[in-house]
Amino acid sequence: MEKNNSKASGKKDEKILGLFYDFFRSIKLTIFLLIFLAILSIIGTIIPQNAPRMEYIQRYGPNLYNLFNFFDLFDMYHSWWFSAILLLLSINLISCSLHRLPSLWNQIVREREIVLKDSMIQTLPFTAKIRSEKKMEEIFTHLRKWFRKPAQLDSSSFFTFYGEKGRFSRLGVYITHLSVLLILIGGLIGSIFGFRGFVNIFEGETVNQIYLREGDRDIPKPIHFSVRCDEFNILYYDLPQPEKHVKDYLSVLTIIENEREILKKTIKVNHPLHYKGLSFYQSSYGSAHQITLGFQKKGDKEKRVLKGWEGENIPLPRSNAFIRVLRYVPEIHHFGEGIQIALFKMGQEPKVFWVLKGGAKGGPKEVDGELLFTLENVTTKEYTGLQVTKDPGVWIVWVGCGLMIFGLILSFFFSHQRVWIRIPKKSGEEILLAGTANKNRIGFEKKFDQLTKSLTT
Repeated sequence: MEKNNSKASGKKDEKILGLFYDFFRSIKLTIFLLIFLAILSIIGTIIPQNAPRMEYIQRYGPNLYNLFNFFDLFDMYHSWWFSAILLLLSINLISCSLHRLPSLWNQIVREREIVLKDSMIQTLPFTAKIRSEKKMEEIFTHLRKWFRKPAQLDSSSFFTFYGEKGRFSRLGVYITHLSVLLILIGGLIGSIFGFRGFVNIFEGETVNQIYLREGDRDIPKPIHFSVRCDEFNILYYDLPQPEKHVKDYLSVLTIIENEREILKKTIKVNHPLHYKGLSFYQSSYGSAHQITLGFQKKGDKEKRVLKGWEGENIPLPRSNAFIRVLRYVPEIHHFGEGIQIALFKMGQEPKVFWVLKGGAKGGPKEVDGELLFTLENVTTKEYTGLQVTKDPGVWIVWVGCGLMIFGLILSFFFSHQRVWIRIPKKSGEEILLAGTANKNRIGFEKKFDQLTKSLTT
């Protein structure tokens, strides 16, 4: 009784495993996943990825923003469910390949069927009976024009010549499957272990960290060595004035490690610098303003000097408050240069105000009845904008792309072709030609007809 129960349980488990296996190797699943990925790619193109939070709220409203954010549609290519879909597609490809590959491999590696049996003749798509005055050596020579190393067999009743080529072309589709898997694996490795950041470097400045953008925040990330921008240039085409069209952007970068200059290279668009798995691309350029402010509280005799860059948070001395220079304007309604500042105090809304060079009435700008600001100086400096990427899976992707090209060439431009020529030993009997090809049978039929005609003329 127990044996019967165990057998029934085993059969049930096998049936469940069979259902899972049939599901994962289903061509319908493949088509569904590919269409679904195409739709997701369109959605990922329509919805901007990794934009600031306020941009999404302004575009879609708070309700749609919360819904899209819940499903990670603002960074969908790094979401867990997108990785799960790619994993499911990988399992599907592996299951399909494992289901068909063993029988195909047996066909490839088994010994060549030189003997043309009568039972085979009925199943082969191309056959012809001819009479020929040519000697066997001539027939063999004609066959060798189409097939490099024909085989020959001498039996009691027939001489048989056999030509074959393109046996391994049957593996083209499986090589393509493998290439897709490698591209998916490389992409996942890059997504999980790689990153894409940015850094702006002024001429002569050295940095040892980059910034990763996450929504509204720029997260600093150390890179364990330093990069110095020695020079930044913009090249223009030699055109008549006043026309000026940019030809290229060039940055001269130096890698410094352990206080030693390791590498120096001039980079330009699409010609990055590579070092220790990081790639530095010429991405942008611009100018930034370094602001020098005079600051004091009412009643203080001493005026303090504050320095900071446009857009940077500048803490106020002996206070929890800070300011941020929002923008610099070189000329404000004939009053001269000025800056717009936002004052941030804990628990209060930011206060936005302007500070003019020398003051609108010749004195400092008073804020909140106690804070005095004066604009002392503005220095403008040019910087180069670099995109910094790390993609440890990129070489796997390139290998996958190479294999895909090779697999597609095998699949579309080669076929497994076989031809038999059976010559009876008795004089007066007809010579039998037979052939088959697993693909491009129209092209093979032309070749088969040419071979037949060459033996009869």
